[in-house]
Amino acid sequence: MLLGLTGGYCAGKNAVASILEGQGWTCIDVDRLGHEAMELARDAIAARFGAGILDAEGRLDKRALARILFADPAALRDQEAIVHPIAGRLTQERVAAAQAAASAAGREPRVCINAALLYRMTQAGACDAIIEVRAPLLLRLRRARARDGIGFLGALQRIRSQDYFWALREKTGRPVLYLWNKAGKVELEASLGLKLEELMALPQALSGVRN
Repeated sequence: MLLGLTGGYCAGKNAVASILEGQGWTCIDVDRLGHEAMELARDAIAARFGAGILDAEGRLDKRALARILFADPAALRDQEAIVHPIAGRLTQERVAAAQAAASAAGREPRVCINAALLYRMTQAGACDAIIEVRAPLLLRLRRARARDGIGFLGALQRIRSQDYFWALREKTGRPVLYLWNKAGKVELEASLGLKLEELMALPQALSGVRN
């Protein structure tokens, strides 16, 4: 099975990925691959946004870049146009490697693509199903302050920068299950278990599972 995992800023999708890994899933962290892709595309990014997004040693200053991207939706789209094709290629390579490793070990592959911008990726259409993690707005704002040291206005800016992206959900043509992350890990793990049971009952998803 190839499972997609996504969610808005500070909704908690990485916590869900951690639980899945503990249950034997191989999770491909596309956000992490995105950092690798950014380094590979450093020259193109600097050409678009200027040398000010490079530090004294010529490396990407990701905080400086983030201030530009989250304040300007057009800039964010330009950045994605540069980085996403590279991140997509890296993702496809990691998925193929994980599937091959599982098959070689005699196991049915259970691979999860963990990506904030999953709906923008061509791989979304290849997923057997997608889990979208959600959380109440106030809780997300509190998490942003605790985790990233970002104030409410900055966090709202990041959350709103993703608004255009959710409209792409239906274009994947894949079943989407919404998982609410409102409490602690125990409750989240229980809710995830129920969602996985629900997923296994979907005819579209079952085509990707062999028991």
